[in-house]
Amino acid sequence: MSKRRGPYSGEALTRRAVLPVVAGGLTIVGSVRSTFAAHESLAETGQGRVRGASVGGVQIFRGIPYGGPTEGAGRFLPPSNPPKWAGVRDATQTGPRAIQAPGNLFDDPHIGDYFCGGQEAKLGLDQQKDSENCLVLNVLTPALTGRRPVMVYIHGGGFTAGSGVIAIGADKLVSEQDIVLVSINHRLNVFGYTYLGDLSPKYADSGNAGQLDLVAALEWVRNNISGFGGDPRNVTIFGESGGGGKVSALMAMPAAKGLFSKAIVESGSSLRVANKEQATERAKAILAKLGIAADQVDKLQEVPASQLFAATSGGGSGIPGGGGPIIDGRSIPQQTWDPEAPPISSEVPMIVGSCQEETTWMIGRGDESTFTLDEAGLRSRLAENVGAPASTVDKVVGIYRSVRPKATPADLFFQITSDRGARMNAITQAERKTRLGKAPAYMYYFTYQTPMEAGKWRAFHTAELPLVFRMVRYPDAEQVSKQLSAAWAAFARNGNPNHRGIPSWRAYNLEERPTMVFGGERSQVENDPYREARSIFAALPPARRPGGR
Repeated sequence: MSKRRGPYSGEALTRRAVLPVVAGGLTIVGSVRSTFAAHESLAETGQGRVRGASVGGVQIFRGIPYGGPTEGAGRFLPPSNPPKWAGVRDATQTGPRAIQAPGNLFDDPHIGDYFCGGQEAKLGLDQQKDSENCLVLNVLTPALTGRRPVMVYIHGGGFTAGSGVIAIGADKLVSEQDIVLVSINHRLNVFGYTYLGDLSPKYADSGNAGQLDLVAALEWVRNNISGFGGDPRNVTIFGESGGGGKVSALMAMPAAKGLFSKAIVESGSSLRVANKEQATERAKAILAKLGIAADQVDKLQEVPASQLFAATSGGGSGIPGGGGPIIDGRSIPQQTWDPEAPPISSEVPMIVGSCQEETTWMIGRGDESTFTLDEAGLRSRLAENVGAPASTVDKVVGIYRSVRPKATPADLFFQITSDRGARMNAITQAERKTRLGKAPAYMYYFTYQTPMEAGKWRAFHTAELPLVFRMVRYPDAEQVSKQLSAAWAAFARNGNPNHRGIPSWRAYNLEERPTMVFGGERSQVENDPYREARSIFAALPPARRPGGR
């Protein structure tokens, strides 16, 4: 396997080459020509001044606190205000991510190199520390003056893992599109999504603490981003996978209203959240696991973080279900996207979509046999995953094979299961948004076939994300990367994703169902792709989401 690589792509690699450079506490591994030298950059926040580094014309600030401590007496409570400081605070080192299982995406032996854009890890994307006190964010900007569109990236990893560190490598997106980019770390898993409110009123907000962290970060953006050249009145939130689920939930949270004006959900259309009864049963199981009585909930604040995490993570924990947002009657007053889109964000335009073969990563990674299915295996596995009788499965296979006559059984399995799950959720979200009639939704379908490991992973779950960030590993992805990044930035700028590099992308409607298909060299709009299959899937009960990031 090649050495893990990092944030720069294309010609930038030749511009930053061999010797380490240290500036303002930032170590950049690689050579730097004088015109691209890193140097200090100072910005003002409401808490005090911060020192970042200007690299290649983009000013990067890392690990800026947007909330106070969340350990000990702050555990399970809403975020507090960030502390103020005297002098200048260093913001050149990657801040802590939430406590989680070891590892990160950049070290993955299959897709890590793709996610890093195939470059050396100059900014330490693969070096992060974990801490319960993780309420920090990163800012990338072309300049500290001006009023640019602000794009706030909310990371994936479900509600249990991940961080916003990948955005630190998106300097090319920031410079090409002249936008300000923010990424957020926040509380996850047991620390961010454990509801204790039915056991003690002190913790009434604990079930959505991780979501309230995101609200606090957006409030920080509103109050401070003008000092980084951003427009606080023009903020777009976007997230992939679990990040898309967090965006979906934020759109139903009264506390988030007015903190963003546009939203993008990538392969993460979450239509429902848990209820208090389900969440309370999980909390009781956590207490029992730790030997704490239900009337002694405060003792959870005294459990060492590592012990608390270990007791609630992994297949042997015995804790039912996974954490995530809940209807607590407070920060999330009612179900988020079911039976309709949240009226509270009715005027917020959206982009929503999915990847063609989401499940190569979400199913195939854990079951290699799916990559070598024969015809009998295809139908057997689809009957299980689609949740339909054999006659329906045969009809669905026929629909896809008529469009892709050379597809292997594995090709069809991965596309059908992906469309049955992630794509149908995206379509349902776009339908419900469209029915409100107050702001457009734009639908996309990502089909670029990634070439890693002889094309094994195809258009896998999360495959579009590094291309949005302009972190391009393979030359044949350059064109679709430019199309994606420019579309996302155009949408952030004015609520419409159209630009010169793509054909006319019309807002979703229930008659034509226009969908932008982002492929290789040529992206195009198709009306209602795989219409017959969509109609069949729409008549079935909602699919169970396969495990994944």
